[in-house]
Amino acid sequence: MPRILLIDPDRRALAVLQAALRAADFHDVAAATSGSFALTMLERNRPDLIVSRAGVPDIDGYELCAIVRKDPSMTGVRFLLLASPGDASDAMLEDKPDQTLAGDLPIPTIVSEVTSLLRGSAAPAAIPSPPPAPSAAPPDATHGLRGSLGVMDLPDITQAIALGNKTGQLVVTLPSGRGVIVFDRGRVVHAEFFGLIGEIAFATLLVATQGEAQGNFVFNPLEAGAATTTKTIHRDLKQLLLSVAAELDEGRADAAVAPLS
Repeated sequence: MPRILLIDPDRRALAVLQAALRAADFHDVAAATSGSFALTMLERNRPDLIVSRAGVPDIDGYELCAIVRKDPSMTGVRFLLLASPGDASDAMLEDKPDQTLAGDLPIPTIVSEVTSLLRGSAAPAAIPSPPPAPSAAPPDATHGLRGSLGVMDLPDITQAIALGNKTGQLVVTLPSGRGVIVFDRGRVVHAEFFGLIGEIAFATLLVATQGEAQGNFVFNPLEAGAATTTKTIHRDLKQLLLSVAAELDEGRADAAVAPLS
């Protein structure tokens, strides 16, 4: 099982990425908000991949990458650097990261790059563990996908579930009521909210969660094919999110939330 260490001074961004990676079946994901704390964690547990923001105040991502590259015990550890506009370039660095992603990128893009790097990484420099027995299925990371909408937005949550090809029910509880979004192998197939069903329920729930920090969510996994017998949504998630975003931009959100009044 690959071990990942995330480093980001922004606790909210750290929690969002950690939840998204766990939803994508990466179970061993540690997090640190400073470079110095990350170094302490590295001494205890050697990760397979480090994902670090460039702009870490005490020890920035470039310096941390150089430290890891010069440490013989860290040979083979992959390093993904997340740079923001205005961060220094790594072009002149002697000890370069394996990959640098620049800009304000969506969470699914980062998760996809993590998956790509780990697939191409060498085995950890340690005594290999025996392969698991065929009957020993790994635990489903989405059992732990729960939290507050003040930490993780609903679009990010739905994209994390879709990216992990999960089947189950996402239950969203707001002060005004409860909604359900059903996934079947990563596809949104059904939604219910305030007596509405289908795409209008999905859109209304999405609008209702905008700026709502008091709500919470939990994803309940189900066996593939057992999510629902009624398919009320036929467009893919990207189209659904773009449609809602367009309505919000054009000021049509009030029409979507009218049933709430």
